[in-house]
Amino acid sequence: MTNPYGQQQPPYGQQPQSGGFPQQQPGYGPPSGGMPAYGQPAPYGQPPSGGFGAPGYGMPGGDINAIKDYKGWAIASLFLGGLILGIFAIMKSNEVGTYKMQGNYMMAEQASRTTKTLCLISTILGSIGCVIAIIAIIASAVAVSTCYGYYC
Repeated sequence: MTNPYGQQQPPYGQQPQSGGFPQQQPGYGPPSGGMPAYGQPAPYGQPPSGGFGAPGYGMPGGDINAIKDYKGWAIASLFLGGLILGIFAIMKSNEVGTYKMQGNYMMAEQASRTTKTLCLISTILGSIGCVIAIIAIIASAVAVSTCYGYYC
C-alpha cells in the first residue's frame, strides 16, 4: 500500500524500520524537557508535577489540604456575632473548599485569610454585644429591685 506521496506504508500494527530504529515523523517523538513518564520519579532537582496535593504550579511548597476553611468558627460566628458577618464568613469558607478542589492554592489561601478575619471581627462584635446585654440585664434588674423596694 502506498500513500499519496509515493512512500511505502507498513502493514497495520507494525512500525516502519530504517536502520534498526523506528522512523519518526517531523514534529513527533518524546517530549522535550525531560518530562518523566507517569509513575516514574522526577529527575534530580525537579519538583514532582501533577497529582492532588503535590507541589505544582502556584503552590509555594505547601500542601493544599493544610489550608483551613474555618467552617465551624464561621457557623458559630453566625449565631454569636452577627447575622451579616456570619453569612459572609460561611460564604468565604465555602469558597475555600471550592478553590481547594480546583487546586487553586493562592485563591484558597486568600479566601482562608478573609474567612479568618470575618470570623474574628464577628466574634469580637458578638462578645461586646453579649457584655452589653449582660450589663443591661443587670442594670434593669437593679432598677426594678430598687423601684420595688420603694413602691414606685
